[in-house]
Parts: sequence; C-alpha cells; structure tokens
Amino acid sequence: DPGMAFGTGTHPTTVLSLKALEKYIQKGDIVLDVGSGSGILSIATSLLGAEHVYSYDLDEVAVKSTKANRDLNHLTDKISVSQNDLLKNVQQKANVIVSNILAEILLLLIDDAWNNLYDGGYFITSGIITKKQKLVETKLKEKGFKIVETKTDDDWVSIVAQK
Repeated sequence: DPGMAFGTGTHPTTVLSLKALEKYIQKGDIVLDVGSGSGILSIATSLLGAEHVYSYDLDEVAVKSTKANRDLNHLTDKISVSQNDLLKNVQQKANVIVSNILAEILLLLIDDAWNNLYDGGYFITSGIITKKQKLVETKLKEKGFKIVETKTDDDWVSIVAQK
C-alpha cells in the first residue's frame, strides 16, 4: 500500500528496478535503497535473499509508508528505515545500492554510492528518462563505474553499474 508515497510496483521504473534486483541480488547481500518511497524495492530485495536492507527517503510520508509496508510483510528484522537526504553521512557499506529516482537526483548520489559500495558492488539506477541516459552514464563512468547493463521500458531507462 503506497499510501501517500510513490510506489505501487506497476510503474516502468519500478519494474525495471525489480528485474535488475532479481538478477543481481545474492543471498546475504547488504543493500541500500535510496529514495525508498513505499518500500517495494526494499521488500523485494529482502525477499530475494538480502541479509539486510537499509532504506532511506527524505520525505517523512515515504518513511512512514516504507515502515508500514515493511511491518505488513513481517520484515522488521531485515529492513531498517531512516529519514535521510540520499546517502549524506551514511557510513554503511553495501553490496548493492538501488535508487529509483529522477536523473537529476541520481547525479547527486553517484559520489556517495561509490563510497558506500564494496569493490565489485552494483549500483542499480532507474527513474531516468531516455533523454537523460547519456548524462547519467557519463557521470557514472567519470566516477569509475563500469556500465554492465542498460534496459528500457517506454521512455524510461535503468542502468546497472559496477564498482
């Protein structure tokens, strides 16, 4: 139930994110979900075998929605939810970072994503309109990420990059 937060699971960006998570999540992974919205990606990640998911959103309504949906799915011990501005001041290292937010915001997240990923970790991004794809790819490559997969659905793009 998204309540007032973004995320029912049917939007192309969410579908792209879910498909990438199915492919890249390994049992025991530590995952950061940045811009958790309703918590659907955190819940899916946990159900796919992640050891623990740390969910962050700046919006208080989204944080409440993520917590409520986490609790409805009996995943309180697997998903930690916090109000935070992207990954500012977050020290938690992760195997995977997933973020389904607008390209302009993703650009602000790239440096912190690099710092918070273990070597070999994956940064799964979505929420990118096709005309912003090259901009995001260029910034990821400049930071040192390797683009390992790009998928599209309608006018939306998901990029998976590896540290």
